[in-house]
Amino acid sequence: MKTYRIVLVLILLTGYFAAGQENHCITCHQELDASLALPVSEMKDGVHFLSGILCNDCHGGDPTTDDPELSMDPAKGFVGTPQFKDIAILCAGCHSDAVYMRKFNPNVSTEQYSRYQTSQHGILQAQGDIKVATCTSCHGVHNIKKVSDPTATVYPVNLADQCGKCHADKEYMQEYGIDTQQLEHYKNSVHAKMLYDQGDIGAPTCNDCHGNHGATPPGITSIAYVCGNCHMIQQEYFTASPHKTGFDEMGFSECGECHGNHDIQQTNDEMLGVDEPALCINCHDSDSDGYAVAMKLRTDIDSLKAVIGIAEKMIFDAQKAGVEVVDEEMNLAKAQESLVHYRTMIHTFSKEKVNETFKAGLESSDNAYKIGQQALKELSNRRILLIIMVLLTLLVATLLIFYIKQKENHIH
Repeated sequence: MKTYRIVLVLILLTGYFAAGQENHCITCHQELDASLALPVSEMKDGVHFLSGILCNDCHGGDPTTDDPELSMDPAKGFVGTPQFKDIAILCAGCHSDAVYMRKFNPNVSTEQYSRYQTSQHGILQAQGDIKVATCTSCHGVHNIKKVSDPTATVYPVNLADQCGKCHADKEYMQEYGIDTQQLEHYKNSVHAKMLYDQGDIGAPTCNDCHGNHGATPPGITSIAYVCGNCHMIQQEYFTASPHKTGFDEMGFSECGECHGNHDIQQTNDEMLGVDEPALCINCHDSDSDGYAVAMKLRTDIDSLKAVIGIAEKMIFDAQKAGVEVVDEEMNLAKAQESLVHYRTMIHTFSKEKVNETFKAGLESSDNAYKIGQQALKELSNRRILLIIMVLLTLLVATLLIFYIKQKENHIH
C-alpha cells in the first residue's frame, strides 16, 4: 500500500510538471524549515492529495508562481491558516457539494456540516467556544485518511483514543463539568474486548452510540433506541414491557440502568434473580410482584441449564460408547437455542411470555435424553446378546472338541 501511494504521488507530481503547472506551494514548502515543510510531507499520504486536491484548493492563492507575495496574495483568495470558526465552513465548501463530491464517491454523505451544526460540538462552536471539536480535531489537518484506512484517526480501532484526547483530559474538560472516565470505562467493556481483542471492527465505539458529525449524548428516554440499533429484539421486548413505563416515570436510563453505559459488561445469569449479585433486588422488595417474577425467571433458567447439562452428559457417554447421536444432538441444539431465546425474552419481564420458550427447551432436552437413553439401552442389549452368542459359540466349540477327541479314542 505504501509503495502504491509513493507511485501515485510521483505520477501526480509528474503530471503537474509535464503540463507546465508546477505547484510552488509544494516545491517551496518542502525546502523550508521543519514546521513549514511538515504540511507537505503529511499531505502526500493523505486522501486529498491522492485524489488530486492540493494546497490551493483549501488555502487559495496562486500555486503557479514562486513569488511569495503573488502566490499568497489575499486578492487571489489566499487564506493561510483558517480561523477556528471557519474550519467547518471551509471543509463544507466541498463536502456539502453533492455534485462535486460525486466525482470522488457517488455514495458519500454531503450532510456532515448540517449535522455538525446540530451536534453538541457545533452548538458550542456557534457560541464562540474555540475548544470544542471541529473537523480537523478528529480527522487531522493535512494527513487526513479515508475512514477505511487502519491508520486513520477515525478508524474504528483508533476512534475512542481520538475522542479521548479531549474527553479523557480532566483539565481540558473541567469547565464543561463532564466525566472524563468514559474512555477508561469503555476500554473495560465487552464492546471494547470485541473491538480490540477479537478484531471485530463492527463492535460499537464512541460514534456508534453518540453519532459522529451530529454527536450528541442520547437522552434518558432514547437510550433503548440507541442500543436497539444492534440489540433490536431486546429493545422491542423492553419497549413493550412494564419496565418501559416505570423507567420513564422514574427517570431511569432504560438499558443503562441495568447494563451501564460505557462500562458495559458481558451479561450473565447472575444479574437476574433475588440473590446477590442480582440487579432485580435493587428495586424490587421481597413482597412485590417484580420480586416474584425475578425469582421465577431465574429458577427457570437454572432448571433449563440443569436439564441441558444432564442431556449433554448422556450424549457424551453415548458418543464415548460408540453410539451415533445425530438425533440427540439436534434436540440438544434446539434446547440450547431455547435457552438463548429465553435469556433474550427476559426483557419482556413476563412469566407468561417466556413460559412457552421454557417448555420448548425442557421438551427438547428431554427428547435428547430419552433418545440417548434408548440408544444406550439398545447398545447394552446388543452387548449382552453378543456375550451370550460368544458363550454359546465357546460352548459349541468345546463340545465339538470333546466329540472329536472321543471319536479319536474310539478309533484307537
